[in-house]
Amino acid sequence: MVSSVGALLAFGALVACAACQGGDTGGTGSASGAPVDPTGPTANDAIGPPAMPNSSDAAVAGGEPDARAKSDEPEVPDPGRVIAELGAIPAWQAVIDRAQLLGRRGQHGVVYGRVGPALLVPGRAPTPAGAGVPPGAAPTDAGGVPTDAGVALGGAPGGATDAGLVKSPYVWLVDDTEGNATLGIRIAVGDKAKEGDRIAAGGAWQLDAERRWFWKPDAVQPLPPAPPSDLKEPPSPLPTHAIATGDLPSGARTISVARDHDAVYFQIVGPSPVADGDGWLVADQLGSPAVALMNLPGERPSYGGQDMRASDERWQLRRGQTYWVRIGKLRKRGADKPALVNARTAPVRVL
Repeated sequence: MVSSVGALLAFGALVACAACQGGDTGGTGSASGAPVDPTGPTANDAIGPPAMPNSSDAAVAGGEPDARAKSDEPEVPDPGRVIAELGAIPAWQAVIDRAQLLGRRGQHGVVYGRVGPALLVPGRAPTPAGAGVPPGAAPTDAGGVPTDAGVALGGAPGGATDAGLVKSPYVWLVDDTEGNATLGIRIAVGDKAKEGDRIAAGGAWQLDAERRWFWKPDAVQPLPPAPPSDLKEPPSPLPTHAIATGDLPSGARTISVARDHDAVYFQIVGPSPVADGDGWLVADQLGSPAVALMNLPGERPSYGGQDMRASDERWQLRRGQTYWVRIGKLRKRGADKPALVNARTAPVRVL
C-alpha cells in the first residue's frame, strides 16, 4: 500500500512539472491561457542569437569559413580583365600600329604601361632681352610644347648654345610586356601620374615641333601592377634603342649551341633587315655558318605595312661586333635553314 501511494505521488509530481514547462502544446497559447504571437520574440531571442563560429571553429567543425570574413578581404582586380575592358594595347604596340592611331586623322586608342623617368633634353642659354621671348625661356609651338621638348640627349636644336640637360615635358611610358623595359614611348602625362605608376592612357600620336612622335593623352586611368618578370636580368634603366656595353653574363653560350631561354652571344653575319620583322642573320662569329635568324625586342612588321617608325625606334647593330641577349625558344626549321629565335632582352655590346 505504501508503494502504491509513493507511485501516485511521483506520477502527480511529473504531471505538475510538465504543466509548468509547456502548458500549451499547440504553439498558439501560453501557460496562462493568453494567446501568443507566433512571430514575436521567444526565449531564445531574449538571450540573443548564438555566437558565430570563427574560421578556426568552422575548420574544426568541418564547415565553411565565415562568409563575413571573406567579404572583409579586399578584392584584387585582375590586370588582364581591366586592360581587356578598356581595349588597351601595350605601349610599344602603339608604335607598331601608329598608322591607325594618328591624332591628325582624328584616330584614337588606349595604351598602357609603366610611367618611367622624364626625358632629358638640352637646355638653352639665356635669350637676349628683346628677342621675342622671355630671357631663359625656350620657344614653344602653337600647343605650348617647347620646340626642343622631343630632343633626347642630342645637340641643342637650331644652333642654340647647350646649357646642360633639363627635364622635358615628356616622360617615358615603358612597355612592361616585352623587352625587359627596353621599349617605351614618349608621353605628355603632366601631373596625371607619377614615376612608377602603371596606367592606361587614351589619346593619339602627335608630332612636336622637332618632328618627334609623342603620345598625347586625353584621359589617364591607374592600373593594377604587372605580374613579376621571370627574367634574371635587371630591367633596362631607360627604354631607348641605344646599345649598352658590358661583359658576358655567367653561363652564356655561343648561339650555335644555344638552348631555349639561354643567354647567348653572337655576331651579325648578314645585312641589316630590310623591314622590321625580317630578322638578323647571326652566327658565332663573322665567317662562321649562319645558325639563326634573330628578332630583337619590338621588331615586328608595322600595321598595314605603313612604316612610321623613327630612326631612334630601331636597333642599330654592326657586322663583326659581338653582342649578347637572353633568348626565348629556338624554333628549328630543318638542317638547311637557320633557326628562328626572339631576343627577350636588349642587345649588349661585349667589350
